[in-house]
Amino acid sequence: MQFSLRLSFISAVFVTVGLSASALAQTPTPAMIEQFKSLPRAQQEALAQQYGIDLSAVTGGMGRTAGVQLAEPGQALPQATQPLPQATQPLTPVLQSDETKEQDEKTLSRFGMDLFDAAKVTFAPTDDAQIPADYRLGIGDELVIQMFGKENSEVTLQINREGEISLPKLGPISISGLAFVEATRLIKERIQEQLLGVDAVVAVGGLRSINVFMAGEVNVPGAYSMNALTTVSQALFQAGGISDIGSLREVQVKRNGVLVESFDVYDLLMRGDTSADIRLQSGDVVFVPTYQHLVQVHGEVKRPMEYEVTGDETLQDVLKMAGGFTSTALESKVVLVQKNQGDRLPSATNIDTSNSVAMSKSLQDGDQVLVYPVSEALDNVVSLEGAVVREGDYGWQAGLRLSDLISDVRRDLSPNVDLQYGLILREMNPELDIQIIQFSPIDVITQLEPNNDPALKPRDRVLFFDYVQNNAQYPSEENVDQKEADLAAEYESRESKSKEVKEERFEREDLLEPVLKKLKSQADENMLVKIASISGAVKLSGEYPISQDATLQDLVIAAGGLKDSAFLRSVELRRIVEKANGDTVAEYQNFDLSNSSEMSKIAIQSRDHVNVRMNPDWNPTDSVELSGQVRFPGTYLIQPGETLSQVIVRAGGLKRDAFPQGAVFTRQEIAKLENERAAEFAESLRRDFASSLLTEESVNSTYQEVALITQKLEMFEGQGRLLIDLPSALNGDPSSNIELTDGDKLHIPKVSNTVTVVGEVRRQGTHTYQSGFDLDDYLALGAGPTARADEGAVYIVKANGSVVIPETSLTQFSSGAEQLSPGDTIIVPVDTQHKESITLWRDITQIVYQSTVAIAAVARL
Repeated sequence: MQFSLRLSFISAVFVTVGLSASALAQTPTPAMIEQFKSLPRAQQEALAQQYGIDLSAVTGGMGRTAGVQLAEPGQALPQATQPLPQATQPLTPVLQSDETKEQDEKTLSRFGMDLFDAAKVTFAPTDDAQIPADYRLGIGDELVIQMFGKENSEVTLQINREGEISLPKLGPISISGLAFVEATRLIKERIQEQLLGVDAVVAVGGLRSINVFMAGEVNVPGAYSMNALTTVSQALFQAGGISDIGSLREVQVKRNGVLVESFDVYDLLMRGDTSADIRLQSGDVVFVPTYQHLVQVHGEVKRPMEYEVTGDETLQDVLKMAGGFTSTALESKVVLVQKNQGDRLPSATNIDTSNSVAMSKSLQDGDQVLVYPVSEALDNVVSLEGAVVREGDYGWQAGLRLSDLISDVRRDLSPNVDLQYGLILREMNPELDIQIIQFSPIDVITQLEPNNDPALKPRDRVLFFDYVQNNAQYPSEENVDQKEADLAAEYESRESKSKEVKEERFEREDLLEPVLKKLKSQADENMLVKIASISGAVKLSGEYPISQDATLQDLVIAAGGLKDSAFLRSVELRRIVEKANGDTVAEYQNFDLSNSSEMSKIAIQSRDHVNVRMNPDWNPTDSVELSGQVRFPGTYLIQPGETLSQVIVRAGGLKRDAFPQGAVFTRQEIAKLENERAAEFAESLRRDFASSLLTEESVNSTYQEVALITQKLEMFEGQGRLLIDLPSALNGDPSSNIELTDGDKLHIPKVSNTVTVVGEVRRQGTHTYQSGFDLDDYLALGAGPTARADEGAVYIVKANGSVVIPETSLTQFSSGAEQLSPGDTIIVPVDTQHKESITLWRDITQIVYQSTVAIAAVARL
């Protein structure tokens, strides 16, 4: 059913829609149109794309009865709405899975098939073409004869079935079968002889139609009506081109059953030869057989495609068809994969292109020619990488030294280059194992010693690294205010600072990572891994490649140098050694390197680890901030063990109006702890609320209320206040004179001679301190407690932040005058059990009423 539908559709519908009216084979019937519409949409689209037809024109109606305009002579063929994909295919490896091979064979296009692709080619038969001089006239051709002289007239005459034209006043002239030039001469002579004083110009008008049958592997086989100038290639266009299995190399033209010409499309495409592209005659049959041999050419050729070869064409011919080698092709070696091996597996053969015998090898159907690219590896080259201005490959020649490539710091190296550390990676053997040569870029440039300018060898890689800055900061006491903000930011964002340090290390680690991997992979029982590590007070602790004669100084330079906090009197070296019995143990040695020249005397071996200890008393950036009533407020750098009184002395002591009893001392560690406790309390509230929902407890709070409380707790920022007794500290009390830590802050206010009363008093306010006034006196100044006050819970906040609970009796406060001092604050809290008087009397009345009823009930018993 589908097969017959496709044949009828190809021969009728597509010819009707896609070809010129003069080429119609038949008109599709309504039944055929309905059959096409009944196909699935995907199948309709596939057929429409294959034959270059607009699907909307087909499904919208067929034939003239459906309103579709047929193509007229001189119009372009309809184009496909979607162009086919370009045919480019990368090199196919010799060894690959069957599935990959199938995919590759499907996507590699056959050379020449694009010639007939309706989506890419516009072809239209035309009657306007120039008539060749050797064109032979035949029945149906029209001649236009223009006479001038004594008589001026123009006539259009058609050659009749007898092969004649009938000129007015002259009668019939037989011209069928004559060449156009011969017929023109005959007509002009006849006119000049019979019409004196009259001359003529002869031209061809309309061309006769010829009937040609397109057979074999063309996309739309059938009988076609074409003009008499149609050639073989033009007839193939009108028939929709050659099918996927048709031959491009042997298109046959048969006339009266006899082969008169064999047309090779490759002659036209590759050499521009049209000698075999003959004009067709009425009754000719153009027959396209199936192809015999297809060969694929992959890789580094100018036109990697699938080619049809004849029996006598060789590997040399196929490579020529592919356009020859590209500039990146490995021309000396070509791989020929032959699939058609009978019962044997496909084979691959290396072909030497300089061997004429090998290149004359004939090819079979399914063969593949693989042309691989040359290696990108360069010989006689050295590479510069990393912190240089011009990274890349440079030519090597005998005697080349590193100074020949870098001779000026500003011109050749990056601004942030480490001038003390560079590496040369040198290949040692055919296995491409590497050895490390460490050098100093600044020594190469200055050339203070010839030995510091290493000679280079082919394929050396020279690595330059970024300079590593010391992370320690040194705020000067002359400009402590300027440094204050930087120090505060550093303390508040330690994680951000850690991330910045990692970014500084990235460039060096990025360059060293593949080097370390290579050294580890090439190590074996005969070659120890050339890597050592260092940690502690160095700028970049980690693993580093070492050269053959590496020293501790080389390792320190690789790590970016020592920090200024390094404690060189005790540097630890751990070394892995093998005992006589074969056991492997770690041995530790300590070195006094206070004399830095000693570093160059300590050899470093494979897997050594160096630990540079930090100075235990090193705190170059530890500082405290003094503000308020000190003689010289500001930020002061401190040393370990420095106390509160000592730094106040350094600040010039207290001013005369200083109030040391009200000093406010804050510490960052305490503020951080307060934040953590607030977050823990918020989490505890959430957990308790969630637990209450799972039990039978009564819940008086909503989720929104709990969420609001916990959110405020999580946003809480602790002040970190630590209660101190500054007057005692200044008087030499060891228990009050605390040691300072980095980030401490001390604020000393002016002297205060007031007492403040807040909370549930009728009139809150601050009052002048009166000697001898007790708690009741100050409450009286505030008009006394309110009805909501919890008089039994009154407390005093001292000027230094401490809290004092006054002694009370059952009815009133004790004197307590000795408990109050200038700067104190009296807090009167609210009574959480307080009730309004109306509510209280209502509850009392209810109780009395119920008691009376109960007594009356008992009396009746």
